[in-house]
Amino acid sequence: MAFHRIFVIDFAGLGLGEAPEANRFQSVGADTIGHVAAGWTGQLNLPTFQELGLGNIRIGHELPGIAPVDQPTGFFGRLHMQATGNHPATGLREMWDYTGAYRTESVLDTLPAAGYPVTVAGPFLSYLQTQRRTRRFQLGDNRGAFRVLFNRLNHPDTGLTYVMLPDFRFAARQHDVQAFGDSLIQADQYLGQVLQDMAANDLLIVTATQASDPVGTMQPTREYLPLIVASSSRPRGHALGIRRTLADVGATVLENYGLAARAAGHSFLNELTQ
Repeated sequence: MAFHRIFVIDFAGLGLGEAPEANRFQSVGADTIGHVAAGWTGQLNLPTFQELGLGNIRIGHELPGIAPVDQPTGFFGRLHMQATGNHPATGLREMWDYTGAYRTESVLDTLPAAGYPVTVAGPFLSYLQTQRRTRRFQLGDNRGAFRVLFNRLNHPDTGLTYVMLPDFRFAARQHDVQAFGDSLIQADQYLGQVLQDMAANDLLIVTATQASDPVGTMQPTREYLPLIVASSSRPRGHALGIRRTLADVGATVLENYGLAARAAGHSFLNELTQ
């Protein structure tokens, strides 16, 4: 086991620019982070994200106020959704599901069955409600999600904690760029505290299971999604490239706990090198 605990924060709604197949999902020109950075009043200041390498993902298409850094503290890349659908739970299923011997299985159920506890917190889409072996917390805003996360950081239990942040999707539905940016700034501050509270053998994965451009007319929008990975035991990050599926996140979690044979994607665990 490379890491004792893994924490996955789902910035659901945070896209990084249109995916190659955006025309099939009425998402040509979609660019959630770019539109928010350009349209938010003042300069969008996200120092934690910037240090982790968010700006480095967009080299060649720099974000206002979020420049690349020379020595990012996180490993960074983009996720490309493989699924042909684009519904609110599509990314969730792609990230956590895999084909078992007799039926579709979920990483979120497989880990507890193998002795590794899983905590799930978020607005309860039907997919999350079916993860019966997990400890589940229903919540309505980002603050509540981080409250659950900080609680888990204070417990030494091994296993996975997955939290979905709901405020970005809510802001996008209202086409409220200002609220989306405000939520990003608040989440960036919480993210800094998460990194401080993590132990050396903890792993943090910051990602998103969907994009929702508040400037767009269709929700969700079809975009590349963020992947930022950090651990104090690996303080110098580098690029992880474009991953072909969100299932790479689930595969990484499974490999960490010795269950790699069941994975649907390709783990990046061995790419977290110094």
